[in-house]
Amino acid sequence: MSAMFTRRQALVSGLGLAASGVLLAPGRAAANSVAFDAAWDHLTFRRLTPNRFTLHGTAVDVVADASSSILYRVLPVALRGATRATWVWEVENSVPPSDLSQIGNDDRNLGMFFVSMPAQAAARVGPNTSIRRMMLNSAAQVLMYTWGGGQPAGAVVPSPHAPDRLRNLITRPAQAGRFSETVDLTRDFPRVFGQDLQQLVAVAISSNSENSGTRVVARVSDLQVF
Repeated sequence: MSAMFTRRQALVSGLGLAASGVLLAPGRAAANSVAFDAAWDHLTFRRLTPNRFTLHGTAVDVVADASSSILYRVLPVALRGATRATWVWEVENSVPPSDLSQIGNDDRNLGMFFVSMPAQAAARVGPNTSIRRMMLNSAAQVLMYTWGGGQPAGAVVPSPHAPDRLRNLITRPAQAGRFSETVDLTRDFPRVFGQDLQQLVAVAISSNSENSGTRVVARVSDLQVF
């Protein structure tokens, strides 16, 4: 993953009436669901081919073909007190095992990012704040639940790009499959960073296959924070 960032608007397709999030189930699930809609943006990396993200309201299809980029969304203030998250993810084509601690060997099928900031820094994060700016903020902590790598599930692997602020928590090995995840951010942030979760300001999804030149075909759906 290059240290040089660019930013562009994500292309949204298949949304129908969901452009403002109306494809959500009623009740509590609707209040906590994070729709895959026009609120997401696409962070690309200079000199790297970007991934293809296709948004469908309750799901996003991901294709990483010797490519790398990040799809992200700033959370509304009403959801920034969330302490847990659930989602379903599936991988049809997988990258090989990798070493996420080494630049140039850090391919992964999927990464689910949760960005935490103290209240004062979080107050300055608005709908148009880029994840580049958030990841460069010394007050931010980015926990990445990672499907891939070569370490065992539960291992904590600091990112070589910003080891103090970006850290992987290995969740699934580098192979195909489909799983439903439920995570406790109040448990995992102290374990990974040694500090409590502050305010949850953003979520993101990444896939990296530029190092191995392989092709990832994956999907993330039913994302909720609560």
